Amino acid sequence: MELKALLLLVAVLSNSAFSCDKTLKVGISQQWAPYAFTQNGKLTGIDIDVVNLVLKEAGFCAKYVIMPSSKRGFAELKHGNVDLLPAASYSKERDAFSYFSEPYRNEVMRLFWYPNPFLEKLDLQGLLEQQQIILSNSGSYYGPEFTSFSTGEKYKSQLITVPSLRQRVAMLTAKRVDFFIDDELAGLYLIQNNQHSGIALHPYIIHNNNVCLMLSKVTLDANERAAINSAILNNQQAITEIIARYVKQ
Repeated sequence: MELKALLLLVAVLSNSAFSCDKTLKVGISQQWAPYAFTQNGKLTGIDIDVVNLVLKEAGFCAKYVIMPSSKRGFAELKHGNVDLLPAASYSKERDAFSYFSEPYRNEVMRLFWYPNPFLEKLDLQGLLEQQQIILSNSGSYYGPEFTSFSTGEKYKSQLITVPSLRQRVAMLTAKRVDFFIDDELAGLYLIQNNQHSGIALHPYIIHNNNVCLMLSKVTLDANERAAINSAILNNQQAITEIIARYVKQ
C-alpha cells in the first residue's frame, strides 16, 4: 500500500511539473521560413520554437491560431481574441493596443549578391551611384535610408520591387539584377536549402531592428507579462541555439 501511495504521489508531481497555469492563444499570420512554416504537417520554425520555449519557462501553454493576415492578427490582439503575436517590431501605432516584450531576436535586412571586390566597401548610396540594380519586397520596411532613396526620383529605375523571395533569388542567379535585399536569416535559409552556391552577404547592413512579442493589453496582467519577459532574458543562449539549428551564419 505504501509503495502504491508513493507511486501515485510521483505521478501527480510529474504531471503537475509539466502543467501550465494558462494556455495562451498565439496568432500566426503568415508562413515564412525559417521563422514559421509547416513541415510534415506540423507548425515549426524559429519563432515557433522560441515562443514554445518562452511560454513553457513562464508557466504557459501555447495554442496556435492561424490568421489570414497581419492586419487581422492585430485586430484579434486588440480585442483580446488572441493573447500574443510573435515577430513584431515596435511602432507607436501598435503601442496603442499592445504591450511589447523584451526583444528576443534581431531582424537584419541585408544585401545579397555575387561578390565583386570593386563594390565591397560601398554603402547603399555608393552602390546606386555605380548603377547597381537592387530588388526588394514592396511590403517590407528597410529603414529610413532605403525609404528615402526608394521614394525619390534619382534611383527609382534601379530599385525594383518583386513580391516573392524565390523570384528575387532567381533573378539574381540569372544575373538580371545585381542585388536583392531581404531578411538575413530568411535569405540564408532559402539559399542554403536550395544550394545556390556563390551568393553571399554584402558587408553593408541596410537595417537592423529589434523583434519582440506583442502582448495583449486585454488578457495579460502585469505579472504574466513580467514572467514572459523574464523567460526571454533568461534564455538568450537557448534562443541563439534555436536560430543556429535553422540557419548557418
